[in-house]
Amino acid sequence: MNNPVAKSTLSIMAPFTAKSVLVAIALFIGSGIAWLTHPDKGSILAWLKPTAPAAMSAAGSYLAGYFVGWGARRTVKFTSIIAGISVAVIGLLASWGWDSAGAETWVNSAVGWVGDGVKGVGRYLVSLLPAATAVGVGGVLGFRRK
Repeated sequence: MNNPVAKSTLSIMAPFTAKSVLVAIALFIGSGIAWLTHPDKGSILAWLKPTAPAAMSAAGSYLAGYFVGWGARRTVKFTSIIAGISVAVIGLLASWGWDSAGAETWVNSAVGWVGDGVKGVGRYLVSLLPAATAVGVGGVLGFRRK
């Protein structure tokens, strides 16, 4: 695959290639349909309707946790690359005799600020979700997804 546009599109679509995400999306949509329709008495859909809100909540929480984890992984990776480049440039400038104490302090504080921001956003989003276990599982699997 030598097409750079196809590679960038593939990296954006990466979470949607995971089987667990596809199953959670299908469960979320199916639960929503079951919850919003009025099935005939005695049908399978009528039997599943009472569990639809809980299934929809769990599937939505899993999806949200997965995407938070996936986004955190991408942010950590991007931040690490930027910090590595900054350290290399500061090291090069310091070897040429430039005073790098102020720049080192700035890079360290910027990296810490981004890390705290990612943690804060993740905690806020997770606090809004009803199924904590599903969020935790989704977050772990999303963070592990490449």
